[in-house]
Formats: sequence, structure tokens, C-alpha cells
Amino acid sequence: MNEQIGASTPGDDDAKFDQVPIDFPRPAHAGAVSGAHTKLLMTSYRGRFYSPGCTPPELHARWDASEDLARQFAEKSLESKAGKRSHMSPVDILDQYLSRLIAAGWRSDAEARWVIRRTAALLDWPAPEAAKEPLCNGSDAR
Repeated sequence: MNEQIGASTPGDDDAKFDQVPIDFPRPAHAGAVSGAHTKLLMTSYRGRFYSPGCTPPELHARWDASEDLARQFAEKSLESKAGKRSHMSPVDILDQYLSRLIAAGWRSDAEARWVIRRTAALLDWPAPEAAKEPLCNGSDAR
């Protein structure tokens, strides 16, 4: 057998990629390449071309980290609602976390909004208006 320990196979990547929800934001990259003709920025991965940052392993890694963050926010939100923020509405609690997450720069703005929407879904709370997807495709690069 020629497989390395920890190396992923195409089937593994497909299964991981299938876990990424359709509403998870994809990075949007605007690039500039010199020349007179229009160019399209692409990354090659296993014989296919993807927008930069959107190969199955890259997208799965970003989603997995975002999902973990949403679960952490869900736990903290429940603690906050039961404790020092018991006077606040669930929407206000999530709105504060969204502002802090965007300010921290850990995720793109679109991913931060997705994290808070996912947190709201995990808690069965309404999502704050600021976490709703913008009218464009919901992606932004970071």
C-alpha cells in the first residue's frame, strides 16, 4: 500500500466537502493580473479548477472551524442568558457576539454572520438582523 498516514483520498475529500452546508459563504477573490485580456483566477486541485480558497479541503477547514465557533458561541450565549445578560433578549446577545466576532477578524464578515446564524439555529433563537445575508451572494474575502 502506498498511502501515507493522515493523507486524504479523493473519496475522503468528497465526503468532507459534502458536509459543508450550501449556505456557508465561499470566499470571493478579485484579482488583478496584467495583460490586455480578461483573466480568471483559479486554483487547480485534483484535476479540477476552483476559485481561490474554495477547494474542498480549504472550504471544509473554514466551515469546520466556523461550526466549532458556532457551538462555542451557543454555549456562551446560554451562560450569558442565564447570568449577567439575563435582562437581554436572545437577539441582543447574539448581536453583541456578532459585533465582537467581526471586530476580532477571526472570520470574514460573511463567515461571521453565518456563525451567528448557525448559533441562533443551534439555540432555536431568532438571528439578529445584522447576521442576515446581504443582498449580494453573501461572500466577502478576508
